[in-house]
Amino acid sequence: MSNAQPDRTRSERLPGNGPAARADLIEGNNWQHPNAHSRLRRLTSHRDFAILLVALALFGFFALLTRNFLTEQSMLEIAWGVSILGILSVGMTFLFVSGELDLSIGSNYGFLLILISYQNERLGVDPSLASLVVIVIGMIIGAVNGILVTRIGLSSFITTLGMMVLLRGGANAISSGYPIPVEHSDLPFYRIIRAGFLGTPVPNMFVAMLLVAGVGAMLLATTKFGSDVYATGGNVDAAQNSGINTKRVKFRCFVAMGGLCGIAAALLFGRIGLAPLDAGSDVLLKVIAAIIVGGVGLFGGRGTIFGAIVGVLITGMITTGLILMGVNGYWDGVATGAIILIAVGLNLAIRRRVTGRIAEA
Repeated sequence: MSNAQPDRTRSERLPGNGPAARADLIEGNNWQHPNAHSRLRRLTSHRDFAILLVALALFGFFALLTRNFLTEQSMLEIAWGVSILGILSVGMTFLFVSGELDLSIGSNYGFLLILISYQNERLGVDPSLASLVVIVIGMIIGAVNGILVTRIGLSSFITTLGMMVLLRGGANAISSGYPIPVEHSDLPFYRIIRAGFLGTPVPNMFVAMLLVAGVGAMLLATTKFGSDVYATGGNVDAAQNSGINTKRVKFRCFVAMGGLCGIAAALLFGRIGLAPLDAGSDVLLKVIAAIIVGGVGLFGGRGTIFGAIVGVLITGMITTGLILMGVNGYWDGVATGAIILIAVGLNLAIRRRVTGRIAEA
């Protein structure tokens, strides 16, 4: 009897056969020639590395064209500006990767901001305790979204669109149409949030964003839950056949998104000591633009927290850079819309190219 092994298909001969091998093919890796040139090509074709190069190029562009871009004040403005968006982008990345979305994050964030201010000023609740309350309420709101999507069977688009309108109306009802200011903003809660990290100019809010991003990146990249999120977004039927409870995975992503809305609301309240009525009105588009620019897939199964945070930094640099160039601040929305259209176009082009390469393989 011959000991010769049956010939394997090309896909089986791929190094590290499985999801990683298919990801290598999708990223354009040249696995057949592992020399220095192919390693460089592999590095530069990696999506996160490409996004980082774009961010560095944009940074250099604004540094050359605007005199004040490299000042400490400008860097701090970017850090303050991206902190809230970065935290919300972590939760949205989990949802996008799992194949879902949440259109209510702006209204949820604004509603919780009004709620924490109402507790503090009208009910006399300590702001630290009020922050914990709104984080829990945010998780409950996320859980309601998750139940409607995973148990009732509504689409995430319809569910979160309805929740967006409901929460915006709830915020107006609680505030009676007026912003709720803080009378005593000298408490440690406010001083800590407004301060720099360990005496440095780096805002504590920015450090909080990095901490949230770090935890999110670890969960998504190194844990079974993160692997289940990718599998659920990549092919929900295949994930279910593999024994993954895809409904539970998506439910947890919605809950996490709601909790992060509560954290973001508490941080902004601690910084400005006010609950403005229009809070969160432009958050949704900016978060979606940031994570799409950061390489998070529109159709699930692809994306990283690192890419999302780099995308947030890119949008922050564009906002600050345009202002320093003398562009009217109202054009910020135009820039955000253009970013979304360009990023979606590139996303679809890459997807078609990947599909063609897989078909050839």
